[in-house]
Amino acid sequence: MKLTLVLLVAVAVVSTTFAKTVPSGKRSRLPMELLGGMFGANFQAPKVPKDYVPNPRIVEDRFTSRINHFDPQNRDTFEFNFLWNDEYYRPGGPLFIVVGGHHRTNPFFIDETHFKDIAALQGAFLATNEHRYFGTSVPTEDLSSENLRFLRTEQSLFDLIEWIDFLRREVMRDPNAKVILHGFSYGGALASWARQRFPNIIDGAWVSSATVRATVNFEEFTEDFGNTIRIKGSDECYNSIFRAFHTAENLLDAGRTDIVSSMFNTCDPLDAENSLQVELFLHLMTLSLELSMFDDFNIENVQRVCNVLTDEQYETPMEALAAYLKDRYSEIRDCFDLSFENFISILGDESVDAPQNAEFGLRQLNYHICTEFGFFQTAKSRDQPFGSKVTYDLFLAECSAVFGEWLTQEVLYDGVRLTNFHFGATDPRITNVLYTNGGIDPFRHVSITEYTNLLANARVTPAAFYTEDIRAISGMDSEEMLETKHMAEEYITTWLGSSISPFRK
Repeated sequence: MKLTLVLLVAVAVVSTTFAKTVPSGKRSRLPMELLGGMFGANFQAPKVPKDYVPNPRIVEDRFTSRINHFDPQNRDTFEFNFLWNDEYYRPGGPLFIVVGGHHRTNPFFIDETHFKDIAALQGAFLATNEHRYFGTSVPTEDLSSENLRFLRTEQSLFDLIEWIDFLRREVMRDPNAKVILHGFSYGGALASWARQRFPNIIDGAWVSSATVRATVNFEEFTEDFGNTIRIKGSDECYNSIFRAFHTAENLLDAGRTDIVSSMFNTCDPLDAENSLQVELFLHLMTLSLELSMFDDFNIENVQRVCNVLTDEQYETPMEALAAYLKDRYSEIRDCFDLSFENFISILGDESVDAPQNAEFGLRQLNYHICTEFGFFQTAKSRDQPFGSKVTYDLFLAECSAVFGEWLTQEVLYDGVRLTNFHFGATDPRITNVLYTNGGIDPFRHVSITEYTNLLANARVTPAAFYTEDIRAISGMDSEEMLETKHMAEEYITTWLGSSISPFRK
């Protein structure tokens, strides 16, 4: 492949929404953030500052990889996008990779992070890849269920390893350069699994909020969300949300759908006999609060939302919740369309260029979690305030409706089982990996927070949220956060040749 210098320009991230035409003429747009939130898309990539301007030294290019690495009779190829920067590279230095996940490539993650700062100290060559099927790296003409069969973790690992080999041989001209990986969320899991599978190529990996344990029923998420409301908001706010959700559920059970439908301004009356519609309604209410309180990954928003939900102007907690949600989405919809069919139609669009797929990767992400990971945020735990009706039945029905009847409960459960079996879940028997998580990051429950292997380690930063530890050191860092970032630097230095105590915590 011939490398061509391409100066990157800032990319404007546009929030996109969709609408279904309703006979009454009312706007019923389903906010894209709610669709993304249902499948974790809003937690895939940490927030990039709005004023970020890419480093002009960053280069963009394409790498040719095989669509199916495991079929010698299939020689079909595709190209995926990647970025690199040799600004800090010194001959003989290592290769530092930020592993791509369920999102488009973004230069920020090799430009304005603590990993970049460590790379500069080590004289490293920096690069990041775009995961197959995301952004501009789609290997097929559309996203039909048949074509999505190549969206597999194992395929992605071979994309990564073969690209690393290319960078070392053809770009750095140093086939023996040491390789350090970094990643967050699913990209962090991939980075750790690459070290596990290819220790002869990968010398170490620092991963943040790495989702290494697949699970169908991710009830810990709503539990943790509730605890965060208590910590950053108040017990009064938690209790208000609890009462609002349980009041709505009790009214639906009593057949008073007219009250709930009117208060939450649904386009059509709720059908209490339609369990999927009821679960979808309650789950979207939970997601709306989650997105409001975690807006811009700033959990100080929790208190702002709680101030509204506990305002004395409202007679009941359910009235306060309904008023808040109507106001939040008032500019994009006149009513709330809870049609399961409409919901499925958006996710069922197989076009690569559809905004929900091109910008947000929703269909691709949805397929991947339905076949390998799960992570379905249910409300079955008693230790959360969001009612009790949302089960994984909603998500199983959605997976089957979007991708076909072949995607049964057995297929989904087997996919989750095999992911944990292949990679070890929270006991990967791995070396040279540092797992870091935040103390109030809900994804720590599917990551590794303790590890007894002397050649690997795990650390939880108290009071830190999702991927806070990947950002460059600043004066706003707590002592505990500084300790985490220094630990990452020390472990990477160790993997590159200098020793530190394995008993460091």
